[in-house]
Amino acid sequence: MTELTMNIEPKQFKTVLVGVDESEQGYKALANAIHQAREDDAHLIIASILEMGDLSAIAALHLDVIKEKREEIEKNLGKYRQFAESQGIKQVDTVFDDGVKAGQILADEIAPRVKADLIVVGAHSREGFWGSIGSQAAYIARNSRISVLIVQG
Repeated sequence: MTELTMNIEPKQFKTVLVGVDESEQGYKALANAIHQAREDDAHLIIASILEMGDLSAIAALHLDVIKEKREEIEKNLGKYRQFAESQGIKQVDTVFDDGVKAGQILADEIAPRVKADLIVVGAHSREGFWGSIGSQAAYIARNSRISVLIVQG
């Protein structure tokens, strides 16, 4: 067995991608992503995803409902961006997308497109085996090709 040495430098991230929704866990993810981006002087990308599955079948058929939801998300992204900038982050961009599974879109589509090297998401409590981190965070942890920080509590 080779000798264990502890002269390993932590990774310095260049592009931090955070998935934010209107939840306490989403806000905690944003706070941690801002901290990491500030620590590494990294580019911060704040993403929100309109999960079409979250809309009822009737609401999904009404373009006005979808348009209203999109406008709300884009407005919130603007607030998140301003907050990150007020915390000293120099490079901040936002991404809005939609689809069926937010975790899949974040890990498989947005992260490669923006060349992220860290994804930060909140842990959403759900029942079952992966109950402590939720299905979307679990998907990202299992399938991401880059480092993942799951913010708990």
